[in-house]
Amino acid sequence: MQNSILAQGDYTETTYSCQYLVVGTGAGGSVAGSLLAERGHDVIFLEEGGYYPTESYTSNISEMTSQLYRNQGVFPFLGKPTIAFAEGCCVGGGTVINGGLIWRTPSWVLDEWQNDYGLEGYSQKDLEKYFETVEKDMNVIKCESEEKENLDSLKLLKASEQLGWKYVMVPRAVKDCTSENLCPTGCPTGAKQSTLENYIPRALKNGARIFSRCRAINVVHSNGKAKKIIARIMGSKPKHIEISCDHLVLAGGAVQTPHLLSRSKISNMAGRKLQFHMNLKIVARFKDGINAEKGTIFTVQIQEFAREGLLITASNMKPHYIAMALSHYGNDVINSVLDSYQNMGIFALMIRPKSSAHVISRVGDQPIVLYRFDPEDLLKIKIALRRTATILFEAGAIDLYMPIAGMEKVTSLSDLDRKLDGLHPGKLEIITVHVMASCPMGPDPATSLINPDGKLWNMKNILVTDASILPSNIGTSPQGTIMAFAHEIINRHI
Repeated sequence: MQNSILAQGDYTETTYSCQYLVVGTGAGGSVAGSLLAERGHDVIFLEEGGYYPTESYTSNISEMTSQLYRNQGVFPFLGKPTIAFAEGCCVGGGTVINGGLIWRTPSWVLDEWQNDYGLEGYSQKDLEKYFETVEKDMNVIKCESEEKENLDSLKLLKASEQLGWKYVMVPRAVKDCTSENLCPTGCPTGAKQSTLENYIPRALKNGARIFSRCRAINVVHSNGKAKKIIARIMGSKPKHIEISCDHLVLAGGAVQTPHLLSRSKISNMAGRKLQFHMNLKIVARFKDGINAEKGTIFTVQIQEFAREGLLITASNMKPHYIAMALSHYGNDVINSVLDSYQNMGIFALMIRPKSSAHVISRVGDQPIVLYRFDPEDLLKIKIALRRTATILFEAGAIDLYMPIAGMEKVTSLSDLDRKLDGLHPGKLEIITVHVMASCPMGPDPATSLINPDGKLWNMKNILVTDASILPSNIGTSPQGTIMAFAHEIINRHI
């Protein structure tokens, strides 16, 4: 595989050419490039991050975060509060550092896209065959919560049954999982099926090349066609190369794709309205030991309030993650929690907010993301925190540590209600891992950037196959949706 993957020091030429240049190797880019290569086309992938094969992954969370994430894991959305955005930057992209969840797009979201956004040809019936293909390619299975493992998820399951709340067993791209609990920093066993394990090897087998540590800087275009990309080789001695192409496929993600389009003066609409999920984490202490580190993440998902934009699940459990989740409490609290580590669990709630962001491309090489916290989201977050606390107390939690700066541990729902009274958004500890809708697809160039075939309205040979094209926030992990859309777009194109 390495012979087809170039890195700093391997670029002996200053100009290259191909039929299809694919920018990004994550969910959308890997599918697009693989399908094109398998049809006999000459494909080059352009990947800003490095190539890290599975055998190079370790349990050193700090080191792996530095290697696999953009900006070593630090990318803020500027607003009140600042939101930390975690984005993969490596061969395989976000699929290397996520939990491997492969959901089919909720039916009500597809209906919304058709009825409210006029997007035809992407209904459940239209996409079903692609979801089936993706699930087969990614080895998607539904993990089970057993009496001796995944006790944090099992507690959610049993409490959900007691409350009469809807839950589902989560479909994940895994094969022979050994519960290392290192999904966010690269699965060291290869059990989690990232595109590094399937679509990318398929592309390379069919002659594709990957230019790693190589950042797209500018798209050179004329007469409505992309001609070439100017790219920078990243590293201690950076240099520039040019890659000419017949067709350009953009799949750098919902922040980087609009940034490239904007700075290349292709579109002034790109990145105007970025949508995202809000993730908040609660650390819970139970009377009994649950040994959450010995299970795996996202086994059970509470979907009772999915239509209202709330999902609840158990998250990764390691001392490192406990420390990160409780960083706003200080060392004394962190040390106290770690003293009863076997009784602790981390639980994540994901919210589909009304807040939106704007990708700014005027300053420097990297984009800046500004967002406005919508006042309606504060009530939504309060309700979400209370609902999550409800199921955790039902599950046997004796105290909770909330994602709110300055708030002491919570010991009951009434205690939480009192402490939430007067909550200011600036106190919230929010992260996001799902961004989308910054270059929305639709039937009208006045309101959308991408046409229903996946092409830029104003460019003849640029396709986009990443989360930026989704018409709106979907309220769940978008990886399955991105991959199904990429299949549809490339098959239409071919």
